[in-house]
Amino acid sequence: MNIYRKMMVVVFAALSLFLFKGPVFADQIDQNPSSTTSTTAVVSALESKKESLTDALTASYDELNELKSEVESIKVNDPWDKIKTNLLNQTDKIKDYYNNSSEKLGSENIDQDSIKSLAKELKYFREGVFSEYYKNSINFILIFEEANLLKIADSRLDKISSDLARLEKQSVSKTKTLKTLYNDADKHLKLAHDLNDSAKTLFYNYLNPVKPDETKPEETNQKKEDQISDPQALIRNISHKSLDELKATYDIFINMSKTL
Repeated sequence: MNIYRKMMVVVFAALSLFLFKGPVFADQIDQNPSSTTSTTAVVSALESKKESLTDALTASYDELNELKSEVESIKVNDPWDKIKTNLLNQTDKIKDYYNNSSEKLGSENIDQDSIKSLAKELKYFREGVFSEYYKNSINFILIFEEANLLKIADSRLDKISSDLARLEKQSVSKTKTLKTLYNDADKHLKLAHDLNDSAKTLFYNYLNPVKPDETKPEETNQKKEDQISDPQALIRNISHKSLDELKATYDIFINMSKTL
């Protein structure tokens, strides 16, 4: 996930440049029409801003392609396949927006005010539309990649269970210790599953909110009281706790291998 955070920092830094950097205004040229230095400065500033904004758009494209590739790699069933399709459709719409912005930036008639306006539009777009898409994509990837890791851990635990049964028949002295460790691993793995399921449920409900007319008035009032200020952050937090439990499970697996 670090690559995504780095890209966002680069893009926001580039876009912010136009909002706080003092422009070279056209009326400064009119005060001294014969000044080649002033004209060169204006052209240089214009090209510099175009280049910075082009870099920001390029970084945005790269970031978008990374997210799309990650989402596409996740295999899901109904109803999650519809959510996956919606995320990929949003990717195409965002790409169209960036393409349109690139065309504006490449126009021969673009001036400094237009570039500054475009940079502001892109910044607001990232803070709004893109930010929501980004969080949804990251949570989708995190939840289902984690689910795949849990399946691998399940298989590992099943194999250990078979091995313990075999060792018990052979009356291996450390079997009791290994069974205790096995039970601890089983508890951590079950908790990891529960947390992953909770994150999945919260995420699905966030993407598919119940309409007010589908609930009774008293239920609607209760839902308002139970609203979460930042559901996306809560979903990520629960997913990270699930990963912590999964890590604890594998730590026990390692201890078991050392005990033998």
